[in-house]
Amino acid sequence: MVIEPDPPARELSVEARIGVLKALADASRLQVVNALLERPHCPEELAERLGRAQSTVSFHLRKLDEAGLVTKRKTQYYVVYALRDDLLRFTLKELVALPSAGDGPARRRLERSRSQVMRAFFRGGVLVQMPKQWRKRRIVLERFLDKFQAGRRYREEEVNEIIHTLYPDHCTIRRMLVDEGYMARDGQLYELIEAGTRTPQAETTTPASETSKAGVSTMDTRKELKRQYLETPKQAGIFQIKNTVNGKVLLGSSTNLHGPLNKHRFMLSTGMHMNKALQQDWKQHGADAFLFEVIEVVRQKDEPGFSVADELTLLEQIWLERLSPLAPRGYNTDTRIRE
Repeated sequence: MVIEPDPPARELSVEARIGVLKALADASRLQVVNALLERPHCPEELAERLGRAQSTVSFHLRKLDEAGLVTKRKTQYYVVYALRDDLLRFTLKELVALPSAGDGPARRRLERSRSQVMRAFFRGGVLVQMPKQWRKRRIVLERFLDKFQAGRRYREEEVNEIIHTLYPDHCTIRRMLVDEGYMARDGQLYELIEAGTRTPQAETTTPASETSKAGVSTMDTRKELKRQYLETPKQAGIFQIKNTVNGKVLLGSSTNLHGPLNKHRFMLSTGMHMNKALQQDWKQHGADAFLFEVIEVVRQKDEPGFSVADELTLLEQIWLERLSPLAPRGYNTDTRIRE
């Protein structure tokens, strides 16, 4: 497998620079970086080479990934990590220098954001995945707009052919361009809408005169609420039920933390919990002796290849190693803790 180099890094924000320096301020992570300087590695190889637990190596790789210092590519059953050449070319002087405070800071922040989105979702100039977040999706859609000329009307077949140069699903992109107010449709003809007059609309052949203003407002509101609901990720992470008297812990994980802790509390309060040791201590010490808490959540990333399940597996390994919750030290009976 070939690791493709990333495009040159744009101007880094102060926060990004601090993140890079923090990520490198650890002896174990410097060992990982030195190994990656030689060639890309998967976590299993690094763990064997450095004599560390795989969960520990994965934890340090995640920190380097969050700082933008590494790239990762999936190949068969493995994830291969490589250092970002563009960031390695930064000298320490360049890294610690504060960004210029010239004119247009908002414009520069916007350009940095656009560059990050384009780098994450395009490969070789082709869209590999449509972002879930509305803000990122609009940036991607604007890339399609560059293929069209203002003032010209396009047949639907022409629109499809143009979209196909960047993405195979022309129906989805065409509808999004209309829904977000970038293009207007009149029968089978499409035309760009001037930037100052764009408003989200629906791809429909129903004349506007047949739709009341109140109906349009209600439809837009429902559409926005639905979009917000779909874009709000379910929170995945690690939780614990801790006996504050003897220090024992029941460690758990879930891809949706909304309900597990309440479920455990209810089952314990009714004497129906499946974990007999935990239920016995609950009966002996009382409810006030137990702490129910979420101890870490998966940091969502809207980018191709990101897997909540994989990230949660990594957190499970880290917290199992950190807390050692297996009986008799804790309440867990095995290392399978996901609900």
